[in-house]
Order: sequence, then C-alpha cells, then structure tokens
Amino acid sequence: MKKLFFFLLFFISVTFGRDLILVSIYPFYDVVKDIAGEGFKVESLVPPRADYHLYELGPRDIIKLHLAKVLFVSGVPLGEWEEKIQKITEAKVFKLSEGIELLFYGHEELGKDPHFWISPKRMIKVAENVYIDLKSVFPSRDFKKSYEETDKKLSQLHKEYEEKLATCEIKRFGAVHPAFGYLARDYGLEQVVIREEHGHGDVSPKELARIVKEIKKGNLKVILIPKGAFSKVAQVLKEEYGVEVYEINVKIIPESEGDNYYKIMERNLKTLRKALRCR
Repeated sequence: MKKLFFFLLFFISVTFGRDLILVSIYPFYDVVKDIAGEGFKVESLVPPRADYHLYELGPRDIIKLHLAKVLFVSGVPLGEWEEKIQKITEAKVFKLSEGIELLFYGHEELGKDPHFWISPKRMIKVAENVYIDLKSVFPSRDFKKSYEETDKKLSQLHKEYEEKLATCEIKRFGAVHPAFGYLARDYGLEQVVIREEHGHGDVSPKELARIVKEIKKGNLKVILIPKGAFSKVAQVLKEEYGVEVYEINVKIIPESEGDNYYKIMERNLKTLRKALRCR
C-alpha cells in the first residue's frame, strides 16, 4: 500500500511538472490562478460541483496535499475536511479571509458566514492576500502585473455592483439559506433570514407567521435561493403569497466551458437587478 502511494505521488508530480498551488474551494480558484500566472499549476481541491459542506477527501486529494507548495483555505471552515487538510498538508497554508471583517451566518449562534466571495468588494482584499502570500513563498517570481490586472477586474466588478444595486426599488430580500450577508452589507441591501427548523427545509409555525406578517405588510416581496437548490418554504410562499423567488449562483459553479468567477458574478448581478427591480 505504501509503495502504491509513493508511486502515485511520483506519477502525479511528473504529470503536474509545475509547482502546485491548491485552493480549498472553487469560488477562489480564478483569482488565485490569475495572480499565480502560467508558471504554476493551480487546482481547486474540491471540484466545482461538489458539495463543499459534506466533502470527503480521496487518495488523490491526499497526494496533492503532499505535493502542493501552497494551500489557500477560506479561513472560515466549511466543514471538518477544511480543518483536516491544514494539518496533513506539507504546503504553506494561508487564509484568504485574512484582514476581512467576517459576519455571522444570519444569526450569531449559527457561526461565521463563509460566503464572503459573493461580494466583489471582499474579493479585492482576497486578491491582495494572494499576492502578498505568493510573494512570501516565491520571492524570485514577479506577480505584480498579474495582481494589478486581477485587482482591476475585481474593482470594476465592485463598481458595477455598487452603481447598479444603488438604484434598486427593493432593498430587502428573504433568504432561506443566508448566504448573502456580505452582498447585503456591502451594497446597501438587507437580508431577511428565514430560519429553517433543524436544517431540513421546514419552518416552525412561529417563524412562518413572522414571515407571512412581513409579506402582508409589503416588507418582503423577494426570496433569493442558491442556484440549483430547492426550498420548500420558498415554494410555498411563492404559491400562497405571490413572493418572487430567484436563484443566485452562490457556489460559483461554471455553467459552460470558459466560465469563470467574473462571468458568473456578472450574471448574478443581472438576476439581482431583475429581482430587486433596479433601474
């Protein structure tokens, strides 16, 4: 078994050829890849379509963690696996959330919200962190030009979000999965958390009564849910009370060849403008 492990280790190292940089989850992949440039092999440890909350490490993941020179983690663990990889890797580990004000996950008792990538404003700081960290590990490499180009793209995206979401008629939206806290905080919006009971998609009668009251007052007209997810609560509120439900690509899952963080976030902005009735 040990011989097989070392054979695979050798085989994968030869296959990569370049220094390996790992990113724990896909939402940060494009920013890291763009700053690292052509001289590095950048990979997301968790595949784009995998559920990063329930991910289980496989043999290839373990080998990559042994080969990698740098490992970027979110800094807000998405599961036990993200804490585990920091202990077993031989790479230099950096937290992408360094210097970023972290928010709680809708309600303080639920812990800190890991979805800071959903705000372009926060991703500008992520890019700066990546630049500083890569320079510290590879002092002879020049990352300045690629960092400045990435910073420019993120700053432009932030400007678009800032300008276009400032014109929205609707400022409050509901969220069954409260992944939009950073987006709301950074762009003048308000996320109304619809609390699920036991995390199984059910809502207690008391919670449902609170939300219906908000709807009847006209204070809640839109619910945002992660793209591809099904929310029984959102569906009931849509059918019974006419609340509009829109999907946002929270996990930054590519939908076609050549898709990336910037294109996905542009589409998210279009959906948000429609949902919130922005001019």
